[in-house]
Amino acid sequence: MVDYSLNDFDINILGSFYEKDKTIFRVFAPETKKLSLVINNKEYLMHQRDYYFEIGLGGNLEGIKYYYLDEDGVSFKDPFAYYSDEKYSYVLDPSKFISEKLNPGKLKDIVIYETSVRDFSCDESYPGKYKRKFLALTEKGLKIGEKAVGLDYLKQIGITHLQLMPVLDFDLDKADYNWGYNPLAFNYVKKDYVVEDNNPYAYINELRKTVNVLHENGIRVNLDVVFNHVYNNVKCDLDKMLKGHFLRTMSDGSLAAGSLCGNEIKSEDPFVREYLVEMTRRYIRLFDIDGIRIDQMGILDYETVNKIDEETKKIKRDFIVYGEGWNMGDVLSEEKRAAIINADKMLGVAMFNDYYRDVIINYISGNDAIRNDVKNALSGNCNHMNYSQSINYVECHDNNTFFDRMIRYKHEDPIWVNVRRCKLALALVMVSRGLAFIHSGQEFLRTKNLVENSYNADETINKIDWNRRVENDEFCKYFMELSQIRKQNPVFISSNTDVRFEDYYDCIIYRLDDMMIIINPCKWDHTYQDGNNYHVIFDINGKADYNSDILSIPAYSLIICRP
Repeated sequence: MVDYSLNDFDINILGSFYEKDKTIFRVFAPETKKLSLVINNKEYLMHQRDYYFEIGLGGNLEGIKYYYLDEDGVSFKDPFAYYSDEKYSYVLDPSKFISEKLNPGKLKDIVIYETSVRDFSCDESYPGKYKRKFLALTEKGLKIGEKAVGLDYLKQIGITHLQLMPVLDFDLDKADYNWGYNPLAFNYVKKDYVVEDNNPYAYINELRKTVNVLHENGIRVNLDVVFNHVYNNVKCDLDKMLKGHFLRTMSDGSLAAGSLCGNEIKSEDPFVREYLVEMTRRYIRLFDIDGIRIDQMGILDYETVNKIDEETKKIKRDFIVYGEGWNMGDVLSEEKRAAIINADKMLGVAMFNDYYRDVIINYISGNDAIRNDVKNALSGNCNHMNYSQSINYVECHDNNTFFDRMIRYKHEDPIWVNVRRCKLALALVMVSRGLAFIHSGQEFLRTKNLVENSYNADETINKIDWNRRVENDEFCKYFMELSQIRKQNPVFISSNTDVRFEDYYDCIIYRLDDMMIIINPCKWDHTYQDGNNYHVIFDINGKADYNSDILSIPAYSLIICRP
């Protein structure tokens, strides 16, 4: 195979470039000997220049459908096209993309809220008109009774970032529903989420409008991207174009499959690295997003992830890159992986802290023997990471919701105890040092009917039931007030915070500068007194404003106060 380097191509000149009187098409295909552009069943032989193929056609080609055909009769769509369908890529005029930008305001904290475009609005309880579409996230004024739902609810609870589960094109894998971790392309969004799905420009503009409306409401937007594998390598346009450079192989020539999905993207390849970086830059240019979550990030090499982080921060200073730093892969050596074990090589990149997750879940479930682990988790400096890299969570789209977990594994306890545990788990995520991560509906006891892995379950399992938001309004208010406390108190994210811990009977006292948090994870109520008078700002009921020299910490709760 050709051994090319970064100097052998320019990622910025690839794709179709439209002007009213001509369009230029360029392809990087280093292993190809002959390439044609096909329009309306007519082949146009492209000119080869080193590893490039290029052709210019006169006339106004806006909206024209095309694909490429190589010397072996293999056809592929353009991996740089702004829109493609199952067979063709389309020439589009970028001047017709929405370019307006709206400022979401100053970023004081990071609270990431994960949702699926489909889950968010598919249930009959959702009162808007754009069910299952991007534009559902733009619908203002929606209520059930007197309670805000939809966009207004997101604004109300005070999240800083809305993370959308995969929206780039994916395969449903023979099911009626899928989370989206079966990527078909990286350069255009899924048809199912677009209202005007017969209008190629809507694939860009509807998502851009959605981001603009969220920004207008003070909410940033992150995209969940699947850069670790492709759903079907045989049909993959990038693999057809690069012929052996796109996917990793074993020594016997078979595909590496450390992703557990049949293949691994070869992120360390010079062109593949630049492609992933450029696609991320494009998401900022087209959609004005504010961050990306990289699925199975440990499959990628850390140099690629660092470059994504560096290049995106040149465009947006507060852009965040984070992902699953699991130690995975069949080919890439461990020391090169974008995994948690190499967190010290990726200081600008955050990672889901599975140590935090497991420790907090076990602690709240009754394991008091892991207090030191709990202290490490709360401090954020654990599991190879410093606090600024730690995504703190107890629930995400994977596995049981926290409520279902408690119902399944602590079913012998009264429901009020398990609800209290859910409340305490949410509170601990919000008062831990690092980046807070919440699964949509977690704050109103979301259930998936005990289904642990709902990736291809139907909407009745994965839906957001907005009636639960109404029924658990006090829980939602509790979360909203925790969000306010985080924004008002930089101790959770400041590098200068003095963090200290003490044991107090069954409780842990957690001090952040002059703030004192007392955590009671057990079934007995506790009181605390040390001769001082404290100003309580948060207790089991939420936001508080009272002074006391005897602090009450009911079972499965925490209290936040200052001298």
